[in-house]
Amino acid sequence: MKIYSGKKFEVYIEKFNLPNGKVRETEFIKHRGSAVILPFLDKNRIIMIRQYRPVIQKWIYELPAGTVEEGEDPLETAKRELIEETGYEANNISHLIDFYPSPGVSNELMHLYIATNLKFVGAHPEEYEVIEVKEISIEDALQMIKNKEICDAKTILGILYFKLENQNL
Repeated sequence: MKIYSGKKFEVYIEKFNLPNGKVRETEFIKHRGSAVILPFLDKNRIIMIRQYRPVIQKWIYELPAGTVEEGEDPLETAKRELIEETGYEANNISHLIDFYPSPGVSNELMHLYIATNLKFVGAHPEEYEVIEVKEISIEDALQMIKNKEICDAKTILGILYFKLENQNL
């Protein structure tokens, strides 16, 4: 049963049959999914955003990301959000991994992309987005994770997954 419908998600209460034969009533967020982008200016420098998040009332460092619009492919979301939030357009963009950021409360599937060969075309964030664009070396970003300066899960996962796949960096 739907109990709330918003612009980005809906909230439901439903009963689920569990593999152990029991039934569980669960509240959850139904989400269209989202795209996250790890944009590289060159082999050592990435673009991140420092964004004010009113829900937690803090500025945090993040990779650019956004919700998949109705009928939109996640790759198109990634391209759109990269331009909107950072002002950069990618000539090359490739898929890295999909993941569920919070499967206990939401069905949101995040699609992580790497973007290279960037060209600045001008940002146009949503009016409610308070964003500063930052150029950060990949090594500094890793240190920021260690120092707990980066606390956003999608950003931590994106940077660490990239590093895991590219051990020689």
